[in-house]
Amino acid sequence: MGKLKLVCFDLDDTLIREIHSVMLPCILNGKEKEHSFIQEQEEKGIIDYISADYLRAELLLGLEEREIAESFLEIAKPLKNIKSVVEALHKRSIKCIVITVGPKQVAKVVCNIWGFDDYFGSDYEVVEGVFTGKILSYVGAEQKIECLQYFCRNNDIKPEECIAVGDGLTDIPIFGYCGKSIAINSSTKVQMSAMYAVDTEDLTDILKYIL
Repeated sequence: MGKLKLVCFDLDDTLIREIHSVMLPCILNGKEKEHSFIQEQEEKGIIDYISADYLRAELLLGLEEREIAESFLEIAKPLKNIKSVVEALHKRSIKCIVITVGPKQVAKVVCNIWGFDDYFGSDYEVVEGVFTGKILSYVGAEQKIECLQYFCRNNDIKPEECIAVGDGLTDIPIFGYCGKSIAINSSTKVQMSAMYAVDTEDLTDILKYIL
């Protein structure tokens, strides 16, 4: 592997725990119970995760986008020392990005709070600062790779110069694309697809596999 130039982070259950990037705006919009019902249907296999996300998006109807940034840290449950890890990587001239299946509007807030270089996520429609309940373009597992490839092309970064950090099934394809991969707080299946695995509440624990 050549010189490392990029670390690509998943968001849900990787940087933030319990309160996911779609759940957070649902809570802000007073739709926590409705979100839980959709989650139960997904877990029972009644609907797939993509269909579930389109249903969850409808729960955001009427929410003002600004509320996410205003309340994010009051509701989200992030791992410890995210900003410290980003700063440590930046000192080595390593870029850091977030790619999530969840709303890009939440990923943007994460990017601004902790200093990531860029962010990608599903494009939830916002008109005049208010969510419409629709998704304009969805980022699934394969689209995650496309987002990474787009960033790499624009920054002259090769796949072998990337490390992917994630926890879920949608991260497995991107693990295969990158030169290295770290499964964090993940299932056995995801761990088996990664080069390294760690269970932790402190993001600095991944640095030993990177620096």
